[in-house]
Amino acid sequence: MKSIFYNPVCDFIMPDYGILIPIAPDRAKKIFEALKNKHPNLTFTDMSGVEIFSREDLERVHDKEYISKLLDDDKSLEQEMLKCFELVNELGEYHRYDPTIAKKSLISGFAIILKRVSMTYASSLKALETGFSYHFGAGMHHAMSFGGRGFGMLNDIVLTIRKLQAHQKIKTAWVIDVDAHKGDGTSELTKNDPTIITLSIHMKNGWPLDSGDPLKDPWFIPSNIDIEVDEHSNREYLSLLQKGLEKLKTNYPLPDLAIVVNGSDPYELDELPSTSLLKLTKEEMLQRDLMVFHFLEELKIPQSYVMAGGYGKHSHEIYQQFLEKIL
Repeated sequence: MKSIFYNPVCDFIMPDYGILIPIAPDRAKKIFEALKNKHPNLTFTDMSGVEIFSREDLERVHDKEYISKLLDDDKSLEQEMLKCFELVNELGEYHRYDPTIAKKSLISGFAIILKRVSMTYASSLKALETGFSYHFGAGMHHAMSFGGRGFGMLNDIVLTIRKLQAHQKIKTAWVIDVDAHKGDGTSELTKNDPTIITLSIHMKNGWPLDSGDPLKDPWFIPSNIDIEVDEHSNREYLSLLQKGLEKLKTNYPLPDLAIVVNGSDPYELDELPSTSLLKLTKEEMLQRDLMVFHFLEELKIPQSYVMAGGYGKHSHEIYQQFLEKIL
C-alpha cells in the first residue's frame, strides 16, 4: 500500500505572505485532485494524528540560539524569514517581496512551516509501515544547524530522521537528493555521522556553490556521494545517477529508511532562474524518479518522499506523472 500525505491546511501559499518566488500556489492541490480522479478513496491527511514538533525535537538538529529566535521573539522570527526566503537584497531593499499585497503577516507562515516539518515525520512513519509514502511538501534540504537558507527554515529531512532514531523507530537512514541544488544543509547536519548516508545529484555550478570559500563555508561540506552535473552533460544525468545509486548500494550498509528529496526543478520548464543549468525533459524526469523508486523497492528499503524544489506553472506535472505511474 502506498500512502499520500496532503492536507490543504499545510499549503504555504507564498503570495498570501507577499512573497513573489515563483512556486505555483496550487501545485500540491492540482496533483491531489488529479490523483483523486483516478483513486476516489484518496482523502486528506487527518491533521489530528500529526504530532507537531516540539522545541526538544527541533533542538536535536538546530542550534538552540536559532530555535529561540524562531519560537521566542516575533521580531527575530521575521528577520530569519526575510533572510531565509531572500526577501531583502544587499542594499536593504525588498527583493521578490511586497508586503502591501500580503493577506497574512509573514511570521504567521511559520506555523504552516512547522506543520509541514511534522508531516514529513508522519509520512516517514507510514513509510516504515507500508514501504512507501509521499508528502506533498517540505524537503527543506538547505536549512543548516545555525539557520534557514534557500527557502527552507527547518531541515525536515534530518529532523525526521533524528526523531525516528530518538524514538528507536530506526537506526540508520539514507537521504537521496535529486533536487537541482546541492543538499548542503543535510550534508552540514550529518557530516561524520555513519548512521545517515547522503547522496546528492545536482548542478555542478550555480547556487549554492557559486560563492564563498570551499575550505570554510558550510555549503561546500560534501555529501557521502556528490554527483555534480555540468550544464553540458545533461544527457548523461541518468547514467550518472545510476552509477551513484550503485555506489550507494555497494559502499554502504542498507538502511532502515530512505528519504528521497524529490525536487522537480531539474525540469527544463522550471521557472526559477537558478535552476537553468539543468534541463531534463519530462520523459527524463520520469525515468529519474522510477529509477530511484525501483532501486529502493528492489532492495526492500522503505521510502519516504518529500516534494522539495519545483517552480512555475509546470512543476506539478513532474510529481503527478510519477505518482500516477506507481499508484
